[in-house]
Amino acid sequence: MSPPTSGAPSIVARMRAQLPDAMKARDSQRLGFLRYWIAQLTLGTGAEMSDADAIKKMRGVLKEARSGVTTFSADEIERIREWVPATLTPEQIAERLAPLTDQIKAAPREGMAMGIAMKALGGEPVESDDVKAAIAAIRQ
Repeated sequence: MSPPTSGAPSIVARMRAQLPDAMKARDSQRLGFLRYWIAQLTLGTGAEMSDADAIKKMRGVLKEARSGVTTFSADEIERIREWVPATLTPEQIAERLAPLTDQIKAAPREGMAMGIAMKALGGEPVESDDVKAAIAAIRQ
C-alpha cells in the first residue's frame, strides 16, 4: 500500500476500516495482525501515531527481520510489507548517486559522504544500509 496523500485516511484508520471484513471472514491471523498494529500505532493518549512514525516503526521490524532477529512470522512480515511504501533498490540508489561520485569520493569521512548522499536522495524512501553500501562501492 502506498502512503496516503494529504486528506487520505491514516494507516491506523485504514487498518481499523479493515477490521470488520477480517471479522466477517473469520480470518484470525489478519484480525490479530490488525489489532496488534492498531495498538502499536496508537499512542497512550488514544491519538494515532503519524504515518511517518508508523512507517518508521514498521520498517524497523522489517530491518530486524532481514537480520534474522525477529519474533514475527514470515506471514506477518509479508503483511507489514503491504503497509510500508517500497524503498529504492540498491541499484536505484547507485543510479541517483552517480552524478555525485566525485563529491562522495572527496568527502574526508564516511559520515560526510553519507550526508551528501542523503541530501541528494532528498527524503526518498531508502534503507540506510543500502545507501551505506552504495557509498562504500563509490569510495573503493
